[in-house]
Order: sequence, then structure tokens, then C-alpha cells
Amino acid sequence: MKFTYSTPQKPCDWPVNRAEQSLDMISEALDAFVENPSYVTKEGLISLVSDYDLNGRDFTGTYRISEYEVGQINSIYSRSLEILFPTSRCYLYSFIGERTRMQKMMAYTMSIVDRKETPYLGIKEYENGLYLPLKLYYFAYLSYTVDKDKPFADKIVDVVNEIRSEIESIDNISDDEKREQLFELSRSYTLMLNDMSYFHGNKKEGIWKFDRDALTKLFALEAKLIGLTSQKAAKRPLMGVLMTQISNFILKSRHNYNEDYICKYVSKNVAAESYRNHEIWMNKIENLNDSREGNVLKELFEESDWITVGWVQKPNLAPIRNYFVSSFAKSLNSDHMKGEYGEIVFGYKNDRIADLISPLCEYEKGAEQKMSALFSQVMAYDVIYDKIEAKEELNYLFGVIDLFDMNDSEKNTFLEEILQYWLLSIKDSKWSQERERRYVLFLYESEKYREMKIDDTFLKLKTSLFLFPDFVIGNYREKEEVKMYVDTKRECLSYRSYLYCHNCLNRDYDVLTGTTSVKVCPICNSSNIEVVSPQ
Repeated sequence: MKFTYSTPQKPCDWPVNRAEQSLDMISEALDAFVENPSYVTKEGLISLVSDYDLNGRDFTGTYRISEYEVGQINSIYSRSLEILFPTSRCYLYSFIGERTRMQKMMAYTMSIVDRKETPYLGIKEYENGLYLPLKLYYFAYLSYTVDKDKPFADKIVDVVNEIRSEIESIDNISDDEKREQLFELSRSYTLMLNDMSYFHGNKKEGIWKFDRDALTKLFALEAKLIGLTSQKAAKRPLMGVLMTQISNFILKSRHNYNEDYICKYVSKNVAAESYRNHEIWMNKIENLNDSREGNVLKELFEESDWITVGWVQKPNLAPIRNYFVSSFAKSLNSDHMKGEYGEIVFGYKNDRIADLISPLCEYEKGAEQKMSALFSQVMAYDVIYDKIEAKEELNYLFGVIDLFDMNDSEKNTFLEEILQYWLLSIKDSKWSQERERRYVLFLYESEKYREMKIDDTFLKLKTSLFLFPDFVIGNYREKEEVKMYVDTKRECLSYRSYLYCHNCLNRDYDVLTGTTSVKVCPICNSSNIEVVSPQ
């Protein structure tokens, strides 16, 4: 979906607050990445759009929302589509939500000052200028934060249905114009859902953690809009978008969107080598320590008595791409995992891991055919170790597919292709102690990738993953060197007071909001902590 945007005149005093400043910084980081795509510029971009703590972001300064801000938001959105980097779009939705909530508070405050009984709670600049996917989110969030009478998913459905009804009831436009507007609404709604499906799991995105009943409502509306506008869910590119969106949401919703820390256990030698070469090594499927990788899903389809719909046929589950796997654990400081994989623990608070290990795929940009790069697809999910749970989830998937207007043959084709995302997500129960968080790379032989090489055993990818962990546990020889990287990053990006642990390098904004004083680090229990108040 192509977007065009115009940038209104920049206010002479821009930026007057940290919200405006953050848009400038993200825009500059996008420019740097497009000009010189590398794991270094990728880290800079990802750092600016990846939050975890609720209180980490600071939008202080003079309150203002301008047309130029809207232009900046639209520009970042459009450019992030070009490089296939959904995380920056997730940031924008969250940004819009925060600005909307702030506008509500300012409107109520000013109404008291000006003695107005009915203040306007919305943001006219957003309503007039935002791209439609962002505008749909804005209207839904405004209704959600003002009315406080329904879950967020219901508010999304209500807003989209209201817009649809308004379009259908317009008298002074032709049927063709109505169809065009409905088509734009349908595409924008699908794009919004797809954008949101890539969220990292931080605390600011809690309202996006839809349970499966809520997801069914969102998918059902999507299917209805697609049918109303005569689009074909079984044809690409729409089919591809639907498959990634549905997979992202269903796979992430496992275990009720578990918020545990994500840990990489490695040996001292691997940790030292990773610091030296700035690489992560990922195994081919056939070299993983579980010889039954991919077999559990196949075996489930050997019988059909558990399947609740009639159109499902036994799918062909042979891999159709080159898959590489990187395994993390949801267990913090686990003795079992240390014994199996190594005593050094690199810890992370959300799924920015997926971005950091996404290979950069080269493409020609512009009339000058200058080479730039796109983010490659990475799937992130918790592994399932229970066959009953797996069957329940698959039946839920069948039900979602059933929502869309496809014949049985098309449904089976859709199922067969979408199950490629499930292929490595189910394992035997004997592995359950690992509580694996798995990242699967989808690579294509026809594409050229930057800063990556593949030998007989491993994919070796340049990354800043081990240079900027959220925390590190263990007797790590290179901890002081890593601390220098971490310190530089936190000094550049920290605007509010936070707890800092000198032992594990953890930075925590939210723990300071409690009523009791903090005596030890919540990660490693060290007392070698301090409260840092940035200047």
C-alpha cells in the first residue's frame, strides 16, 4: 500500500517538547539506516522505537500538537513501510495514544480554567491529516480512553463499523465512489491490524494483548470488509498479509501473552566470541539438538478425530523456505539452562530481539539504483509442549480461516501455507523445562543479504544483540566492555529517573514508582544499585 505525504511548514521553534524531539530523532535514524544499512545503524533506529517500562518515555515540554507533527508521523510511517520495519509503526500507534490521552487531560484542565462545560477532547490536526490506518487507531483510542465502557478491541470494531455505515449512507456520491471509500477503509483496517500484530510485548502495548475472543471479533470484521469490497482473501498480496497478521496474533497470544524476561544462555567462550565478532550464530533445522524438530505438528494430522471443521485435509508440511532458528528461554537465572547451555545469561525485556537478528535484504532504491536494505521476516513465539493445547490452538486457527469467504480448496491452501509458521512451534513435552522463546528466520536463496554468511552448520549474522543487553548475569569476562556500550546508550536515551544495577546492568524506570524503597535489583538481587536522575 503506497502513501504520499506532504510536510507542512516547520514551526520556527520546533521542537518545543520531547514528543516532537522523538519524531526528529526517529526520522534522522531512518535517514541514517537507509543511507547506510548495517547492524550499527539498525541498533540506533531500534533503540529509539523500542520501549519497555511504562515510565521510560518522557514527553515533557511546551504542550503543542501541530500540522508539522502530523507530517512527521506520516513520513515515518510511510518510510517504515518501504523498509519493512513494523516496529517503528507500532511506536507511532503508541505515540498517538499517549498524545491523545494527554490532549484529553489538557482539554479538561483548560475547560476548568476557561469555564467551558463541554471541552473538545480530540485532536483536530490528527483527524484532518493522519493516514487512515493511524486515524482509525486514533478514533478508537480516543473513544476507549474517554468512555471507558468497553474493551479496546470492541472500540476498534465500533469505530470501523460507524465509518462504514457513514460511507454507505452518503447520498451525494455515486456507488463507485462508495465502493472506493469502503475499499480504502478495508485496506487501512487490515494494515492497522497487521502493523499492531508486530508489537514487541512491552507494557505500553498492553491494550493490544487481545484474548482470542477479542481477536475473533477483529478478524470477523476484517473478513466482512474484505467480502464487501470483493477482495479475495485467497489471493496475494492480501493472502500474505492475512497470514502474517493472523500468525503473529495467535502465536503471541499463547500463554496469555506471557511477560517473562527473555534470556539467552551461552558458555563463557561463546559470550567472549560474540563480543569479539559482534555475531549471533543460528542453527539450520537439521542441526538442532531436538532430532524431532517439526515432527510433532505433522504427527497431529495423522489423525483427524480432533479436528472440528470438515474442510481440513492432511496438509503437506515440508519446509518451503530456508529456516534458521535462534533459541532463548523464558526462565530467569535457571540452573537447568545454565547446565545445558552455559552460565552467562544475556537478558532482554521485550521482542526487539526479532529486529536485532533480522537479516538485511538488499534492494535497489530510486532511479539511481542505489543499494539499500529491507528488514527480513522473523517469527517470534513461545514453544508449545502440550498436544492438547496445540490441538485447541489449531482448531481456533481453523475457525479464523472459516471467517473468510473462501471455498474448501482455498481454505486448505491457506491452511497449508500458514502452517509453515507453526511448523517449528510445537515440541515434545520432555523439552518443557526449557520454556523456549523461539525466533525463526525466513530466508530465500534468490535474495542477497548484508553482514551475513552461511556455512555448513550455522548462519552467522552481525548484530548488536550482545553489546546492548537489558541485563547480563554471570561471571562474564567482557562485562566491563559491555557496560561501556550500555552506559553510553542509557545516557543518550534516559530522560527520567531510573534504578540502575551496577552488577547486572539492569535499568528500571517502573520500580521507582512504588511506595516502598528499593533495596535490591529486581533481576539479580544485588544491592549494588543506585537511583540515576538524568540532567
